[in-house]
Amino acid sequence: MSIFNCLSDNLKEHVSKTISKREFLYHEGDTPTNVYLIQKGMIGLFHIAENGKESLLRLFSENNFLGHRSMIAEEHYHASAVALTDVELLVISKEEWQNLVKVPEINDKLLKQLATDLGQSELRLSGLVDKPAKLRIVESLIFLKLKHSQHTFTRKEIAEFSGSTTETTARVMSELESLSLLIKEGRDYKIPNPEEALEYFRE
Repeated sequence: MSIFNCLSDNLKEHVSKTISKREFLYHEGDTPTNVYLIQKGMIGLFHIAENGKESLLRLFSENNFLGHRSMIAEEHYHASAVALTDVELLVISKEEWQNLVKVPEINDKLLKQLATDLGQSELRLSGLVDKPAKLRIVESLIFLKLKHSQHTFTRKEIAEFSGSTTETTARVMSELESLSLLIKEGRDYKIPNPEEALEYFRE
């Protein structure tokens, strides 16, 4: 049984919420009062550095939780959550959340999700440090397109996700297009052969 179904079976009180594209769900530094479960749409987690640079840390889509890590750690939000599309959410209060995590099956699934998230974050951080910019960008293009195929990403979003610049991202995309490894579709794109695109920049 998925964690979503577990919640549906055990959730006593919740509020449904809709936010529009570019609307903030919460801001960096806010105190968590709720946990959120996405039913539809996609949210980006952004961090703004002291120099004002904005970075896309992670994407959340259908059946993903938001705010649970800060709630469990009893910390302020370390980043801001903004809607990348129109989003439908379940809003779970702190009190209701505390009751839910006492359910063994939900607690087990939540721990597994937290462990998986941590592992992916560590691997991504390692990739940002060790890999050249072109390869990071290609990997990000492929990941974003395969995992979130319904969303059209801007070059700025792709650059932030890959830890690069908008200019470098545009050059890499143009280079891929000249080799027929990337095909533009209006403002969107597709990569017909992801492995070939990866191999080109691994050489």
